[in-house]
Amino acid sequence: MFMKVVALPLLTLLPVAGAFEVPGLVRIEAFKDSAGGGAPLNRGLGFVVEKDGFLLGNYRSLTDPANGQLLECFRVTLADGSEKTLTASIIGVEPTLDLGILKLDGGGEFATAKIADSREVAKGARVAAVGGFEDGKPTWVFGEVAGLNTRQCYQESLTSTMFRARIAIPDASVGGPVVFADTGEVAALFTGYKPLPGPGHAEVAGETHLLPIHLCFNIYDSIKQKGSLKSPWTGFSVRPLNDSEKRYFPTAKTHQGGIALEHVWPDSPASRLGLQEGDILVQFSYNRILSVADFQKWLYMYGVGHPVKLMILRGGREYLVADYTIEERPLSARPK
Repeated sequence: MFMKVVALPLLTLLPVAGAFEVPGLVRIEAFKDSAGGGAPLNRGLGFVVEKDGFLLGNYRSLTDPANGQLLECFRVTLADGSEKTLTASIIGVEPTLDLGILKLDGGGEFATAKIADSREVAKGARVAAVGGFEDGKPTWVFGEVAGLNTRQCYQESLTSTMFRARIAIPDASVGGPVVFADTGEVAALFTGYKPLPGPGHAEVAGETHLLPIHLCFNIYDSIKQKGSLKSPWTGFSVRPLNDSEKRYFPTAKTHQGGIALEHVWPDSPASRLGLQEGDILVQFSYNRILSVADFQKWLYMYGVGHPVKLMILRGGREYLVADYTIEERPLSARPK
């Protein structure tokens, strides 16, 4: 007598709500009064990224909802069940990306979130986010990646630099981490972003836009060191070089690469300088540019109001040098 063997698919066991832990998770309350009196005007989540207390969160949750101005006092509660509460100070913010950096006051060492600095997001990957709190500890909601980001530079389109996941994250979890469900490594920041309606774009019910963590860290050190509170703007977006453009390098001036201008806003700083789509940025002041991350790093390191030189390669042979003072992004140039 023979038994029929049926092959069953392997099941991935996911953590149950309440049993899934992300070190460094915090709850943030923002107050108008510098002494922290009265009820908080805003709330959000965040997560510690350096053991001496630097943490990432959401810019808007640090502001007064009535006027959009940054608030003055922040209380941070560690979400490890201890309910330990500390004050924190703003280090820098990026309003366009909705990113904020705080520093816990009082010294000491803190548990830090595990950042997925080498793992790429893949379609179908299981992810988790904070769904709420019970007895001071987080509960979690789960989902999966539905679509990947198509660009590395958010200057023109914030939507295309985010990946999408089929997951329902409550508004109260804004600023919190979205993690890979199998490792607990942070894959993204939940900013609550929803694209502006417009032609050619349709939202998919049940999908959430998420800011990739690598984009946050492309500019994290620069914002932290500069103490930036504004969004710097050049009037152009950039992309990696294509195979045809890579053949221009190395150049006679020993440049090994660059990034291409993908879009130039009409009546922008870039258009007034005569820059064109397809121009290649090879140097930003004294810094040679080899990647989109290089450009983002130095744009924020210099920051709004700082004069810089842009060295441009046009057509693979002609060099152009433009003097430019970095401007603050106007509301009219808000990314789509």
